[in-house]
Amino acid sequence: MNEIIENNKKKSEVLAEKLNELNYGDFISHDQIASVIEEDYGSNKYSSVIAKARKILLKKYNKAIENIPGDGYRVVAPDDFVKQSLKHYKRGFNEMQKGYDHLEYAPVENMSVEGRDTYMRVHDRAIILQASMQGVKAELKTLSGKRKHPFALENIQNN
Repeated sequence: MNEIIENNKKKSEVLAEKLNELNYGDFISHDQIASVIEEDYGSNKYSSVIAKARKILLKKYNKAIENIPGDGYRVVAPDDFVKQSLKHYKRGFNEMQKGYDHLEYAPVENMSVEGRDTYMRVHDRAIILQASMQGVKAELKTLSGKRKHPFALENIQNN
């Protein structure tokens, strides 16, 4: 019997434990992962186990992995957690923008009275959310060191 069944643990827990044994910056290939979890690389089950193991690794061991496309995963160094976090936020912002665009280009003139009423309530809140998110994006870029705050002394010019 394999190690997973003998330990009576879920594959994702076994993988998270294996990943936790690695040091920051260490690499683990897809082949190595596939042998640990006994799932074929590229299968839905493989992806599912990886996703669950990532959550366990982060919440239980305070570690994260980043995908190295086509090769495997690398354990994220502590100083790179902010960079990883910003990637997730950016994806979220992009999805929110898509939702906002759907509202902006909706065929309001063809909606029923009830549909238009719902549209107006959601659209009004979406405008407020959109403005708030633009401020958050600017603030996150500033805090991440990618850009200096617009009110920083070095950015204020005397004319």
